[in-house]
Amino acid sequence: MGLIAKNEAGEKGVIPAGTYVARCYGVIDLGTQYSEKFGRWANKIMVQFELPADLTDDGRPAIISKKYTLSLNDKASLRKDLESWLGRPVTAKEERDGFALGSMLGTPCLLSILHGENAEKAYAYIAGVMSVPQGINVPDAVNPVVLYDIENGEDAVYAKLPDWVKNLIQQSREFKGDQEPAETKGDE
Repeated sequence: MGLIAKNEAGEKGVIPAGTYVARCYGVIDLGTQYSEKFGRWANKIMVQFELPADLTDDGRPAIISKKYTLSLNDKASLRKDLESWLGRPVTAKEERDGFALGSMLGTPCLLSILHGENAEKAYAYIAGVMSVPQGINVPDAVNPVVLYDIENGEDAVYAKLPDWVKNLIQQSREFKGDQEPAETKGDE
């Protein structure tokens, strides 16, 4: 009979594992968050993507997001994904000193999506972000672009965020009014 591999993560709503054409539609500042795993505070962001070829029951593109430490140091996941997405190193001094993440809004990419499981359920996660090869057509964006900066507090953009994203933001030092400087050494 041989070995048979199965993908048990086929739960409704979980994006199947694979490589997808996607488009960035959201960059959300989550503020300074505490990591139990690493025992420290770090500035975090969330980058949101829509998958125009993977439609939900209501005909809208599936969405997936990835959280990053807001850092461009050599080991940072954000830097690695940006370089793979841009198809070039982030080396220019002006980029290393301050890359405008909002410039990635609307930018197409390829996402490598894998599955994981925790005690509660199976879930899809972004394993890699890559540039789109020439000749591949990426459909136009469906979702409106979202750029949220925590310094703007509970503004109109914040009001439109899903509750689960608001809950993450509410865990930040900034939202709680604790303005101690954040530690951003390393990456998670």
